[in-house]
Amino acid sequence: MLYTTHMRRLSLFFLLLTLPGLTMAAPTRFSSPNFGVESIIFGGTGLLHSTGDSIPPNIMSGPTVSSVLTTALTVTWSTDKATTSVVMLGQVPGIYTSVYGQIDRAVFTQHIVQVSQLTKATTYYYVVRSVDVAGNLVQSTEHQVVTDPGDITSPVVTNGPSIAQPSATSIIVTWQTDKIANTIVEYGLQNVTENSAGKPDELTTFHQVQVNGLLANQSYVLRIRSKDASGNQYNGALQTVKTPNSPSITNVQITDITLNSALVQWQTSTAATSVVNYGTATGQPTLVQSDTTVTQNHLLRLTGLGTGTTYYVKLAGQDASNNRLLSDEYIFKTVVLPVITSFTVSAITAGSAHLAWVSSSDIDELIRYTVQTNDDPKLVGKQLSAGNDKLVSNHLYDLNDLSDNTDYSVSVIGKDVFGNQALSTTIKFKTPVDTVPPQITNIKTDTTVDLGSHQNVQVLVSFGLSKAGKAIIEYGVGASGTYDQKVDMDDSLSTNKFMVIPDLVPGQSYHFHIVATDRHGNKTTSADYLVLAPTQPVSLLDLIFGQIQSNFGWLAGPKR
Repeated sequence: MLYTTHMRRLSLFFLLLTLPGLTMAAPTRFSSPNFGVESIIFGGTGLLHSTGDSIPPNIMSGPTVSSVLTTALTVTWSTDKATTSVVMLGQVPGIYTSVYGQIDRAVFTQHIVQVSQLTKATTYYYVVRSVDVAGNLVQSTEHQVVTDPGDITSPVVTNGPSIAQPSATSIIVTWQTDKIANTIVEYGLQNVTENSAGKPDELTTFHQVQVNGLLANQSYVLRIRSKDASGNQYNGALQTVKTPNSPSITNVQITDITLNSALVQWQTSTAATSVVNYGTATGQPTLVQSDTTVTQNHLLRLTGLGTGTTYYVKLAGQDASNNRLLSDEYIFKTVVLPVITSFTVSAITAGSAHLAWVSSSDIDELIRYTVQTNDDPKLVGKQLSAGNDKLVSNHLYDLNDLSDNTDYSVSVIGKDVFGNQALSTTIKFKTPVDTVPPQITNIKTDTTVDLGSHQNVQVLVSFGLSKAGKAIIEYGVGASGTYDQKVDMDDSLSTNKFMVIPDLVPGQSYHFHIVATDRHGNKTTSADYLVLAPTQPVSLLDLIFGQIQSNFGWLAGPKR
């Protein structure tokens, strides 16, 4: 029966084509990013056939790479209609081993994909791919990007290396670098790589290694090495040092350094007196501390020192045979007591304030601020904090979570690497009333159709607000005119919105705009947007047969 019906329709179609005087115009096609329309004209009769989406998306801009880091980057591009967002990437041209992005939701025209877990200083090849809801695909040409190599600068020695010989069996090697790195001394009688000593896991700018267990009256070859946290290494030049064959000073240590004191310890190969010569200029000791007790283990505390001051130390003594012992010069610096100055609050807005202060030495940052007055009594007295554990002396910080029309008090605290604490004065400030309306951004629309017994068309609208607020959608029939209907079901203060315009008439155009209001009543209205409610697809054969039945009812055959 079904076959007979279709054959009857086709026969009528071809019969119509052969009727005298009936001419058929060439098909006329119209298309849009989401729909295609084809018309066929038989004399004065017009037939309309709607087609599915077969038009592939186009890449309108990009792809562009930004925020290139050592292990991550961001790829952006735009398409002329909503598609998926996929980045395919690999280390060989044409071979893509990693896929990033939104693969299964075709919702964006502006595409932002974060690419992570990369290797620094590496060349990658990538393409972007976008697929619309109908499965139509567009893919970019291949592009190339190189990840950031990070820190590639080796440490630089700014002072030294200097070699002290406290005894016939030990040496002390001291140097300084321009950035923190580890501390290694390589040495040997024949080859510099025979032995090593130091602190391979400790990073510092001041390096000192005591090499013990050497043979007296022997020549050693040595060199220093310092490697920073990024693996960049400084290799010093080869040096030769000969150990003495006489009474000597060994195991020199300067510890327990405070704001105004330090503990000096050392050993001598023979029992001797204890003398510490020290001063604030190299080679010019102006102070002395001594003990006439004869011993091989020496301990003296230096007191009355200045804070944050560099001292140069030479150790001496005399044994029972009147042999005079003298060490090389050692360096240490007393702790600086941190002090906070120039604390200011500026650039105060309804929700933020800029803090700036200076410390006499490198300290971390702890900001404490308290709500003094607010429209909400529950917030009065609330204490908040923020900060940074990075040790710096010039401090800048932005508080971005403030309430408007609110009085605050704020102070800052910092501790140095030794735990010494500095406290600022307390500053009071007030944020102004928020009079700036929220901004409406990233407006996107999509339509859905329920093809049940009755068509039900709805428009899905998503958008963002620059700050928390509520929104309504006002809309009306046609491309312009009044807004006689609205969607007013948003009762939450939020920044990300998703709303639905329901029960639209298929095939009818509508215009709408968004009205957003923050908690202070500041209101903003978006530009006007136009949407078209789609209709249910109909096959070409059904359109032709339906038109023939309408015009030539007697050809349809007897009713059953």
